[in-house]
Amino acid sequence: MEDPTPWEAIRSIQAGVQRMEAAQALYVTQDQRASDKENQDLKLTALAKDQAEDRARLDSLTRNAWTALIAPLIVGVVLYFLLGGKT
Repeated sequence: MEDPTPWEAIRSIQAGVQRMEAAQALYVTQDQRASDKENQDLKLTALAKDQAEDRARLDSLTRNAWTALIAPLIVGVVLYFLLGGKT
């Protein structure tokens, strides 16, 4: 067989280097994995805290609605019927 020309050898080496660079870019170390997991855990904790705050706010709004609107309306209707409902 013939020996490759210098230009063919260079192209072959460059292709090998590009394959190695691509493989190295996709390589994930254990440290990177641990760091990514820690970031995800922090985001999940923050999301859970925000969700708990939203739930507390919604519960407070529901209690206030019962106290300010619905309960007095029910009491008014009951009193209306108990007092005879005369108009």
